[in-house]
Amino acid sequence: MTTAREARLIRRADRRVTRWANGAGTTAEIATGAASRWRFSVATLDGCSTFSPFPEVDRIFTVIGDHPVSLDFGGGPAMIARLSPTPFAGEDGPACVAAGTTEAFNVMVHRSTTAASVEIVEIGTAHETAADGRVAVLLLVLSGGLTTDLGPLEPGDCLLVEQGSVHLSGPASVVLAQILPR
Repeated sequence: MTTAREARLIRRADRRVTRWANGAGTTAEIATGAASRWRFSVATLDGCSTFSPFPEVDRIFTVIGDHPVSLDFGGGPAMIARLSPTPFAGEDGPACVAAGTTEAFNVMVHRSTTAASVEIVEIGTAHETAADGRVAVLLLVLSGGLTTDLGPLEPGDCLLVEQGSVHLSGPASVVLAQILPR
């Protein structure tokens, strides 16, 4: 029996860059799920801005660039360290101050249909990434490189698995993001 596979490589250069809903910055869209309403993206942060509010959306914000940022939800700024996944409600459009030009990986999910998780992991030798009941699994290469049965991945490139599995090996440091059904 053959299991169907929906998986693809998404190169950093192939991301679609758009303005934020409030016009205060830009984001590079990695992938979206129309039916279950989720999105992976990377925002470029420079100086001060205010995030657009997204009602009924849960977010996980992870600084992946070289500089930390502070987020202020109205109770004073909180420093967000590099590679520290930070969840918050999309309704809360915090003020953001970047310590220098940096990037942040964002996962947004509509809370009525999906949930999300984000972690930073090290991948060594042979490994398998599988959807296994998840809506989607995304690996974003931070450093090193991955060899997959779909092709190689360099820093900034992504592997998206929505069905089936992909064999891969490192060494690489990656963001592992998962979209889970509710």
